[in-house]
Amino acid sequence: MLEVCFSDSAKGVLAMAQHCDQPVIGGAFAVITDQKGLRGFWVKQKARREFQKREAELQKIAVPLGGSREDLVGLSFGLSLGDIQSPLCPEGCPRKDCLRQMLTLDRYGESTPLAAADEFWDACMADLQKLDPPPAAVRVWLDDLPDSRCGLLFLADLLDGRGTEFHIMELTQEIARSCSHIEECRGWAEVEYQRLGTLLDRERVLPADEVAQLAECWRRLKAENAPLRVVEQGKVVSAGLDYYDEKIRTEFPADSCRVADLIGRALGRQKIPTGDDFIAGRVRHFIESGELVLTEETPGAGFYAATVARAPHAAEKAAPGAPDMAVIARPPRAESR
Repeated sequence: MLEVCFSDSAKGVLAMAQHCDQPVIGGAFAVITDQKGLRGFWVKQKARREFQKREAELQKIAVPLGGSREDLVGLSFGLSLGDIQSPLCPEGCPRKDCLRQMLTLDRYGESTPLAAADEFWDACMADLQKLDPPPAAVRVWLDDLPDSRCGLLFLADLLDGRGTEFHIMELTQEIARSCSHIEECRGWAEVEYQRLGTLLDRERVLPADEVAQLAECWRRLKAENAPLRVVEQGKVVSAGLDYYDEKIRTEFPADSCRVADLIGRALGRQKIPTGDDFIAGRVRHFIESGELVLTEETPGAGFYAATVARAPHAAEKAAPGAPDMAVIARPPRAESR
């Protein structure tokens, strides 16, 4: 059975889960603290001990998924944003261009090399090829993130009526609360990999008619080909690029702040289920429309290090149907991660 997910991070978690009963050769963890000197040292030591204790406890309950890396399929195409009518192909594909722009975004003056972005695209396309010919069964690791929900619809359209059995592993609130050390777990990439194998008794098989309904939903969304797709009440619907603008405006600084801080608050406090690059594109839109003012930008430091402030007399929200001047990191795009 192929294990299908919709972000590169989730694919990494699945890879670790396949043989989680075996010792881990190496790894890393980070501690963020505002303490300095000796106190900071002891804070880090305490965090290290707690991490090691938790890992040891998880290893005791770990159940491996089994399989090999060849059984993993990461459809990390970010299908919630941009053009979805154009077919996915190795070259000359609009979605490849979008992924390139997303991955090479100059956040802090150190963008990802174009060759690395192309390597990521090639890996996604190689995983897509694993679905041809259609496998007997796929296990889909599904969460409520728009890229994941769109990915399931894309997969259903791809395999509908071709004899593939769909096994769904859905990230419920119960699983998120009990299987992640993160306060608000929103995706499978944030679940402790040792626990994945313990959850397999919760998978469900989709009837063929339900797969057909999902495929039809994707065909409708392709026909609409909106610039954005969002999840409302468990269903994927088309939307405009300004869908999350009010939530972002809520986090505008009273005085001024770094772009990175504004993006972080929009993602964290407002729980906007997109990538940081999408929020960065909307911040650029607010600058161009006059709602925000770029007050400081250090050459070579990247857009995220720049400082923005609320405009003295912020421009009113553009009327419906007005041209959208957003500069998006991934224009009519391609998740993962």
